Amino acid sequence: MDNSEFGHELHQIVMRRGSAEHLVDTLAFVSEIADRLQEDPAFGEMILADDTRDVGRGREAKLHGFTSMDDADGSLSMVVGRWNDDSEPAPLYTADIDQMRTWLENFAKASFEGSLDDEITESSPAYELASTLRRNKDSISCIRLHIISNRIVTKAYKRESRSTVSGVVTELHLWDLDRIRAMYESGRERESIEIDLSEFGSYGIPCIKASQAQNLSSYLCVVDGDVLADLFERFGSRLLEGNVRSFLGMKGGVNKGIKATIQDKPGLFFAYNNGIAATAASAVIESGPTGTVITSLSDLQIVNGGQTTASILRARKQDKLSLQGVSVPMKLTIVNVTDASDLVPKIAEFANTQNKIAIADFFANHPFHRKMEGISRRLMVPARADERVQSKWFYERARGQYQNERMYLTKAGKAAFDLQFPSSQVINKTDLAKYDSVLDEKPFWVSLGAQKNFMKFAAKFSAKRDRTEGEHWEEISPRFADGYYQRISALALMWKAGESTVSSARGSWYEGDYRLQIVSYAWSLVLHAVRASGREINFSKLWERQQPDAKLMQVFTRAAVLAQSALKDLPMGSSNVGEWAKKEACWTRLSNSRFALGDGVAEWTVDRETDKQRRSSERSDGALDDGISLQQEVFQRAESGYWAALYQWEPIKHLVFGQDLTLLARAGSLKTVTSIGADRDWRRLRAIGSICEAEGFRHE
Repeated sequence: MDNSEFGHELHQIVMRRGSAEHLVDTLAFVSEIADRLQEDPAFGEMILADDTRDVGRGREAKLHGFTSMDDADGSLSMVVGRWNDDSEPAPLYTADIDQMRTWLENFAKASFEGSLDDEITESSPAYELASTLRRNKDSISCIRLHIISNRIVTKAYKRESRSTVSGVVTELHLWDLDRIRAMYESGRERESIEIDLSEFGSYGIPCIKASQAQNLSSYLCVVDGDVLADLFERFGSRLLEGNVRSFLGMKGGVNKGIKATIQDKPGLFFAYNNGIAATAASAVIESGPTGTVITSLSDLQIVNGGQTTASILRARKQDKLSLQGVSVPMKLTIVNVTDASDLVPKIAEFANTQNKIAIADFFANHPFHRKMEGISRRLMVPARADERVQSKWFYERARGQYQNERMYLTKAGKAAFDLQFPSSQVINKTDLAKYDSVLDEKPFWVSLGAQKNFMKFAAKFSAKRDRTEGEHWEEISPRFADGYYQRISALALMWKAGESTVSSARGSWYEGDYRLQIVSYAWSLVLHAVRASGREINFSKLWERQQPDAKLMQVFTRAAVLAQSALKDLPMGSSNVGEWAKKEACWTRLSNSRFALGDGVAEWTVDRETDKQRRSSERSDGALDDGISLQQEVFQRAESGYWAALYQWEPIKHLVFGQDLTLLARAGSLKTVTSIGADRDWRRLRAIGSICEAEGFRHE
């Protein structure tokens, strides 16, 4: 696909998004690209903030979005976009880039040096950014200025990417059509980091090779404290493996033990500290006069030891301590690029065993997401008289999956795909977590942002006590079956209808900001009131009709008006709507307020006992479906030769013993696999496969 074809496709994506979310083209475009980039630490999760103003002396400031300040490295991002209405590629000139960069720098400068936050209404997200910049100037390490455009940067552009604004370092990131197309085509969710250690005053990182496996190799290394601090100061939380960064959070000051060791006994840091664990896609390793050293690294990711790394930089930067003599032990694993998405999260999980939440791939590869994906590909929307094709709700277990599957189809193929999976019927994994939190009446979780809410949701799948993650998932899996996905899809319908209702009220009761918080709080309030009356929303009816009842939407509108009022009624000492919405106290205040459902409730609700019986039936069906699915998986692997190959795999004798080995032998033959009829044996075979794959077994 060339730029012209991609430009046309992107144009259609943005038009659909703008229509669905009631956004002008530029904001729809910026939101679309921001969604693709939010898991890249160089970008983060964007808060939409459309703000244009004169900041004095004829200087214009413009902003389309920003990210909250990163607790790990003190960085934040500012975003501005330029949309070309013509889908044919057009050039993005140096003057255009300089102008957009200046817009962002003017906003930052006015916030740092003046009182820009006093000029912006407190109910605006732009106020949140201006206030953050003013209050945290001394703590901000870097502002990443993101310029997003569907034009193409000309070859004449040669500006430096780094500069300063009021003494704070800024870093320019350009996202033009070429770069956006590469991102969509590769499916990348984050940019690779290329490190040449000579640029950091280092001749290399001393290392020795520790082990070698089929898909990876491991090294034991010694990293100079100043080099590690320099790397973290330059790249920040981009060095922290995404799942670890999100789970651990990085709040707080320098670890007292680390600070004391650096200050009093720097030479003993190596002995006292557990060190860090990291992965990389590749490394250049050379022999020097002092031994083997790593001179460059590609896609370095710290999977354990992020707090150690941040504390070392803080000790040098904020406490002005010398890192002379400080050395940090590092275990580095080089992972083949093709296996990185599978292996790196697992390495992160096992490197962080003290973390109670299972970091593993509760991301794209967790069986929950695979199950939701499978349900979404077969579960049809109930037939309607005016439609000749029954559609489905598409579940994205990996970011951009919907567009990636659609993008390279023929014109006829796209038309068929759109009939089966309309763009209005797409749910990604953070959407699902958002809807689930609303179902649980936790709008303050939703207000934390997509990624942090997702982490809260992930806790549901964390094994307790001495149970394994696999055992925990097998126990709870029947709860997450067809009925659950129907409820999530019904909540998606409610959410979209709620967004439309709020947006259309602009100019009447809706003041124009914090739509996400209003919608989440309003639907949570409706659910709370319904449950307090001994009933439940009739999600089955919603699923069957694929649209919310008109009387339900009338109740939502009243709840939304009340929610907006509660969100903007800030408590003493608070001046930030976005932060107030994240507090459970905000929800407590709203949920305790008087809210009457009105007449006609029975038309869109069911009594609690009926709902309880329905969910019990759904769980029974889910358990039956899980058993059938597991049996099919065992038989399909037998047909493919998977079990036979595993039985012949040389390391198997060190991993599987006794009855398990006998069971594996039976599964290896089509004649004997049919004699395996117990659920426990099918589950055991799956567990054996998972254990061996974690140890490097692969079957093509």
